[in-house]
Amino acid sequence: MQRPVVLPLFECVDARLAGGKAAGLAKLAAAGVPVPPGICLTSTAYEDYVGSVCLGAYVWEQISTRPEEERPAVLEECRRRIRALTLSELARHWEASLQLLCTRPEARWAVRSSAIGEDADTASFAGLYRSHLGLTSDEIEPAVLDLWASVWSEPVIQYWLRQRPRPAAPAMAVVIQSTMRARAAGVCYSIHPVTGRSTQVTVNAVLGLAIPLVEGRAVPDHYVVEVGAGGDPSCVRRRVVAEKPQRLMMTEQGLHQESVATEAVCAAALSDAELFEVAGLAKRIERAFGHPIDMEWLYDEAQLWVVQARPVTAVRPSNDLHDDECEWTRANFKETLPDLPSPLGLSFLQRFMKIYIMNWYRQLGCRIPPGVSAVRVWQGRPYLNATLFYSLIAQLGGEPSLNQEQMGGLELKFPPAVAPLSWPLRARAGWLMWREMRRCEREGPAYFAEMKRQALAYRAEAVSRLGFDEVQQHLDRLGAWLDQHEMTFGIVAGVGQCLQAFHRFLPVWLGPDWRALFNAALQGQGTVISAQQIVRVAELAEQAGRETLVHHWFESASWVPSSYRHALAGTQFLQDFERFLE
Repeated sequence: MQRPVVLPLFECVDARLAGGKAAGLAKLAAAGVPVPPGICLTSTAYEDYVGSVCLGAYVWEQISTRPEEERPAVLEECRRRIRALTLSELARHWEASLQLLCTRPEARWAVRSSAIGEDADTASFAGLYRSHLGLTSDEIEPAVLDLWASVWSEPVIQYWLRQRPRPAAPAMAVVIQSTMRARAAGVCYSIHPVTGRSTQVTVNAVLGLAIPLVEGRAVPDHYVVEVGAGGDPSCVRRRVVAEKPQRLMMTEQGLHQESVATEAVCAAALSDAELFEVAGLAKRIERAFGHPIDMEWLYDEAQLWVVQARPVTAVRPSNDLHDDECEWTRANFKETLPDLPSPLGLSFLQRFMKIYIMNWYRQLGCRIPPGVSAVRVWQGRPYLNATLFYSLIAQLGGEPSLNQEQMGGLELKFPPAVAPLSWPLRARAGWLMWREMRRCEREGPAYFAEMKRQALAYRAEAVSRLGFDEVQQHLDRLGAWLDQHEMTFGIVAGVGQCLQAFHRFLPVWLGPDWRALFNAALQGQGTVISAQQIVRVAELAEQAGRETLVHHWFESASWVPSSYRHALAGTQFLQDFERFLE
């Protein structure tokens, strides 16, 4: 039985005949997805015509075994022979088929590759073949020849050679479709293309046709849409609207680059309703195909269209947290590290959090995804991972909102779904925390006394006299001591457990005003170092108000902070302030 050379797009069910792109479009159409009408020139047409100039799979494989430096000239000759072909008989077939789709003489067409093996689960061949948009009927033939010739290129051979197991030598089917007059277009991933998060759909959008985006010439709007378990969009998690001064439009004269109206340059390319429609359709296609997809889409004046859908091959689906989707806070660092820390300080902080905090949570049984860190540096400043600590507290069965209060007071905009640890694991975690808190109670006084002794021993004048080897020896000893005695986690756990207990019991005993009563009861205790500092500053302010010279200096318009020692010499305030700094 003779294999067809032209097929309607909806009949392209055999990817070995019509190629991956055409087969994917046929599958989309069968699932009720709106696809621009079109036809396919099958791989049979390619094999017949390319074979007529003595080029076929055997010759292609022979060329691929040649030394790399010999291939360019041979491939160029192959492309020349293909572009010299005449397709008169084949053209009569496609012209008749296209007339059934559209009778308008001014119709414009898109000619796109559908290579055998393209858009497959294991090898997508993405970006290796060209597409031609906005063509007249007379321009279709050279575009078809150009796509056939593009098989015979060094990038395709290199990609083919990297595949294990290696697929059959590529043959080229060609999709011909109506070029839609897009007002907005773009690409969409049914999972997050970086983290693999399956509950997040990523959409990139530009005004007009998507060719500048696909070719990397335009910066798109970027959206991340959160979807529920059923695939229904729930909210826009991230929205970055780009400036779009130009757009590529389809007109009766063909493709036309035009300027965007001033008020639309910085406006979003999609409304939220359209964004949700794109995201919801991507998830619907994912379910129909049985795997995550990368989708090209467009809006014309009437509706949403899908012009391509292929498997996502570079990332695996995952529901794990990832740094890129977490929320971060400076609340616990902005006072203790107000200035830019040194690279050494940042390195120590990250290592400290990993070894002395995160490892403890792992011992308690908490799950920390491999792509998540406790501290991240942005523009030289450290930030704490508020999402991660929310997850850890929730895994242990605690109330995460209390931890959020300690980390700045703001609720997470996107709290993660967290499964608590089993009761046996939570009981074990409780015992481990209780044991560590008891150790802090026993050893704390001696620990802090030793830290104060070391602070005195390692003053700048003492350290400056040490040689490099001596400094390294001291650091090694300090590191070993810290490993044995460090108790930050025990102190933090004690504070956290107390807060959890207060949150559970005090509302019952004291009523809804328990927080105000609790805070008032703790004021003036004088046992918290940071609270003592606040009290001392208040005393200094009172002393400044009692001394006329000091009072006038602080309130003068020409107040220069760096001159305080000279300006306030001999005052009681200066003596008290120097003792405060000491």
